[in-house]
Amino acid sequence: MKVAPETSTAARLRALAALAALKILSRAAWGRLRFKGLRVVVPRGCFAPIFVSTALLSDAAAALAKGGLAVEAGAGCGPLALSLARSRGVEVVGTDVDVRCLRASLANAKLNKLDALYHPVACAEASCLRSGAFDYALANPPYLPLDQRLSLPACGGASLEVYRRMLADAARVLKQGGILLFTASTLTGRVEGAALLGERWALFDRVRAYAWRKPSGPSPSRPRGTRAAGSPA
Repeated sequence: MKVAPETSTAARLRALAALAALKILSRAAWGRLRFKGLRVVVPRGCFAPIFVSTALLSDAAAALAKGGLAVEAGAGCGPLALSLARSRGVEVVGTDVDVRCLRASLANAKLNKLDALYHPVACAEASCLRSGAFDYALANPPYLPLDQRLSLPACGGASLEVYRRMLADAARVLKQGGILLFTASTLTGRVEGAALLGERWALFDRVRAYAWRKPSGPSPSRPRGTRAAGSPA
């Protein structure tokens, strides 16, 4: 799978407009919210489940997952991971670098009586987790192709370096034949080698959900620092 960033001036301007709108909405979206029948408490500054990407990825995961063990890279306060645990009975590990949001995810799991199925872990991407351990991986990464200094929750790097690193690490922890479910946008760029599951309109773009299956069979040996064939890039 490959992801090539959109680099045209027009696309960059639209991405900046989308970012401005997201920032305005994010400032107002906190406190006690509802998501897919869940009660969710969102602290100020944590990504709230009010955006198209969260609902779209939640629906895609609920349609594909059939038990097993899942990980959400960048779980935040937990709505996506908890919706999967509730709808499909899947045990989910949620990772995030923001300990405050991660603590909120555990509180939300207890609030919805899902703490037996949800396990928060503080780390970047899925870096603290063992390779080849999960049946499903979920990622709703910052997918705007803009410098991350403009917004950590929304911008995946001017060359999508943050976005691609997040997908690659989520793919690493999948078992052979495991499925990576992730989001992108028409502003992100070109996604190749993954199946498009659905899309919905947002303010300035169309948000898309994709699925990528990790190839089965032995992986060829490769020098340290190179990418295995078939891995997200």
